[in-house]
Amino acid sequence: MPRAEPPAEKPLLPQGAELAPPPTRLKVYGSLALSLAATLLPWSDDLHWLVPDFTLMALLYWNIHAPRLAGLGMAFTLGLVTDVARGVLMGLNALAFCAATFVILLVQRRLEGFDAPRQSLQVAPVLLGKEALVLTLGLMLGLGEADWRWLAAGVVAGVLWMPLAWLVDRLTGRPSRPPVPLP
Repeated sequence: MPRAEPPAEKPLLPQGAELAPPPTRLKVYGSLALSLAATLLPWSDDLHWLVPDFTLMALLYWNIHAPRLAGLGMAFTLGLVTDVARGVLMGLNALAFCAATFVILLVQRRLEGFDAPRQSLQVAPVLLGKEALVLTLGLMLGLGEADWRWLAAGVVAGVLWMPLAWLVDRLTGRPSRPPVPLP
């Protein structure tokens, strides 16, 4: 009597074609340059407070998926470029970008295993925290009145994280992760 084979179980790690090719420097730096350009577009003054920081969103995406190519040095550099382009106090965005990058790099391994919806739940507080840090530091340094509407940009960035992650995943050839069922 032939012995029945047990059903094949799904392996714990991705196998074969499911493995993502490593991102190239051109893809990483090109997407960061495009996101910086999108952030620095001349947005309408009425809607400027709703525009998320696309540069930080792309930087955090690459902090999760290619931390060696986009780390704290890149965060500081992009923050300084943003400060100069926006004409704000030198180092304000650089400090906020470095703080957000540091937090994401602390939990990078965990975030790398999540699909886009679960990543958005983890990254949204960091994006909101960046806006709160810039607002708080600006108030502490006497740079103007508190306009709490600027926190809306962090909320919009948290909502846009999932579509941005899916888009960049498709453009870079990363396989989509099926959602993990909750216990």
